[in-house]
Amino acid sequence: MAEKSTAHVRRSRSLCLSKHRTPKGAARLSALTDAALEMFLDQGYEAVSLDTLISRVGGSRRNIYCHFGGKEGLFLAAITAMCERLAEPIKSARIPLSGDPAAALLRFGRMLLKTVLLPRTLDLKRLMVAEASRFPDLAQTIWTAGHQQAAIVLAGWMAQQQSAGVLRKGRPPLLLARQFVDLVVTDAQLRAQIGIPAAFDHDVTLSAAIETFLQGQASIIKL
Repeated sequence: MAEKSTAHVRRSRSLCLSKHRTPKGAARLSALTDAALEMFLDQGYEAVSLDTLISRVGGSRRNIYCHFGGKEGLFLAAITAMCERLAEPIKSARIPLSGDPAAALLRFGRMLLKTVLLPRTLDLKRLMVAEASRFPDLAQTIWTAGHQQAAIVLAGWMAQQQSAGVLRKGRPPLLLARQFVDLVVTDAQLRAQIGIPAAFDHDVTLSAAIETFLQGQASIIKL
């Protein structure tokens, strides 16, 4: 009996998932995930009910449980998808390997600030802090998509600059990249999150961060 029951569950799940492979099914699934994301970001995990979500976009509990396994699975899928979207401009960033390193860092820093100061990025970080103890793996995913991804991309540039003799050798490129990202992001993002206006124009702050970083790491540059 147990084997028959398990087989029935598998067949039902397979049938349910196959419905979402059609364009219409995929569109409904996308609308459901997008609506869930908005609700989770606005209300937090605990306050969102599946009944309210269903009343907003349609569907059924059966479909949600079939595709995501329940509310927790939907939450994880929605937030993970958002992380992937937010990480895309960081992943695709191309930092010039030659030319003025200060200009290269300025260009990268502007892109990074634009991404981390988006309203929904700020909402995502608030959610990460609020739900980190409940969903530690998801908190890691959010951190990886933002700060860590930026550091990984920048570390490649740092390594090349060390090899070229532009930056001093001896420090791990990833460590240097993390320090630069923290220098650029931390104050600006914290102020934005708690509603305190930026003390200076972002370009002024960014230029000062770049100057401070290069003064500490430059091998042959005279600022």
